[in-house]
Amino acid sequence: MKRSIIIILAAYITLLSACYKDTGNYDYKEINEVRITGMASSYAATFALDVLHIEPQIETTQEMTDPSRLSYYWILYKGTTAVDTLGHSPVLDYPVNVSPDNYTLFLRIVDNVTGIAWKSGTTLTVGTAYSTGIMLMGTGENGNAEVDMITMVGDTVVVRGILSGSGLPALQDPVTILHNGNKDTSSNYGRLWVMTKSGSYYIDRKTMQGNTSRNFGSIVVTTDNLNKESLTPILYIPQIRDRAGNVGNAYARAIMTSDGNIFPTHSWLVGGDFYTNPVNREQTNFGKLIKTAPFLFYAIGNMNAMMWYDTEGQRFMNYATFGTGTFSTVPTDNAADAFPWNQSATGRTLVYGENTRNTDGGATNGNSFAIMKDNSNQYFIYKFYASGATPIKRDAYTVNAIATDFDKADFYAFSSRRSVVFYSVGNRLYAYDYNKGFEKLYQFSDLGSDEITMLKFDTQIDFSSNTLYIGTYNASTKGRLRRFTVGTDPNTVTISPVENADWDGLIKIRSMSWRAVN
Repeated sequence: MKRSIIIILAAYITLLSACYKDTGNYDYKEINEVRITGMASSYAATFALDVLHIEPQIETTQEMTDPSRLSYYWILYKGTTAVDTLGHSPVLDYPVNVSPDNYTLFLRIVDNVTGIAWKSGTTLTVGTAYSTGIMLMGTGENGNAEVDMITMVGDTVVVRGILSGSGLPALQDPVTILHNGNKDTSSNYGRLWVMTKSGSYYIDRKTMQGNTSRNFGSIVVTTDNLNKESLTPILYIPQIRDRAGNVGNAYARAIMTSDGNIFPTHSWLVGGDFYTNPVNREQTNFGKLIKTAPFLFYAIGNMNAMMWYDTEGQRFMNYATFGTGTFSTVPTDNAADAFPWNQSATGRTLVYGENTRNTDGGATNGNSFAIMKDNSNQYFIYKFYASGATPIKRDAYTVNAIATDFDKADFYAFSSRRSVVFYSVGNRLYAYDYNKGFEKLYQFSDLGSDEITMLKFDTQIDFSSNTLYIGTYNASTKGRLRRFTVGTDPNTVTISPVENADWDGLIKIRSMSWRAVN
């Protein structure tokens, strides 16, 4: 009986539904649709230099008489995180100032009448102009330390005023700017140093921004009685050794500070670019830190040791145990050697030192040179191979009296391919061939009357070409950098300007270094 009632009710409801008249209002209207085309699948831009221009084609199914009906949002994403809104116009013109990286960029268009949104996306790669090129450290027009860079990411472009725009306080007494070559994205391994005598800091490699907390004191641990905050790096080894940005040792490193202390490390053993106690000391008098000259000698091609000069004992010292050694050793002298490592008996002192790619005597990874002088103002040149636990002396040369004002030189630069040292006195440039028995002096008067502010042979970019970089300065055209090729004729010394390697309007150049990677 119950089942029969249920069946009857179901049939009755069905009948009512069939007879019901739908009186609802279903007045359908077409909505405005937006179509976005004309955007490339990817874009590339250079941080702090480029303006990203994107002009998409925007079509609507309804006529747009009111421009305010549509709102535009150019939204930048890193992964799934919104980074910034770059613009609110249908055409994007964005001066690129986001950190160099890979991004996704969406144009989102909202119809303010219907509330419906449409979007179209693309990828954006932001690079840095600072990743490849010649970095220059020197003095700006205001007398403060300044950095310019001849960038070579695409076209060669000069970027000026980098240091003054870095966020660091004004610095004085410029020394150098350098990248340690490490490609690791973490600053705990790869660092870019700005070094001056008034303060040295490692700065952001992508943006070239810095702050005073990024100093050497923040990455050194020492048990010596040293004020970490006052430690100011002025020298770093190893330098970049080739165009690709490789260095002579991926892990062994050393920093010399302005007080003459030398801090080595082994980044693989300590887990990063961190430093411990200085090694300018002997095992027999471990508590005494020895005063040093501002030079570190090593083989550029493969740094497995370094030498330094003791200005108290007037001797060369050696350190060949990166990561484990806590002191330096006195290298052995033999009676038949070209010169003694211990100079105290000769009365000679160190004037200048330089590492080169010179391979004389089988020095595959590069000989080093030292200029010495004695109490009578006689100058000498030492050539040696600062490699391993037993560095090798190559030769010694007495500087001939024909080398005009050699003792008054502002700068020296040793050729890796010739027995020639260039030197400058004011605006005069000389080349002295120190080949024994064939000594000659050359003066180059066609450089002009501008003050010479830097001499540097290329040991980084293309060292086999034997090219010399010369920095000059005058008040009108400001700093100038030129590249010259040294001739190969052994009977003479000539220099020839390299085409398209002449830049002016620069800072008063103090030093230069190559940067190959970010």
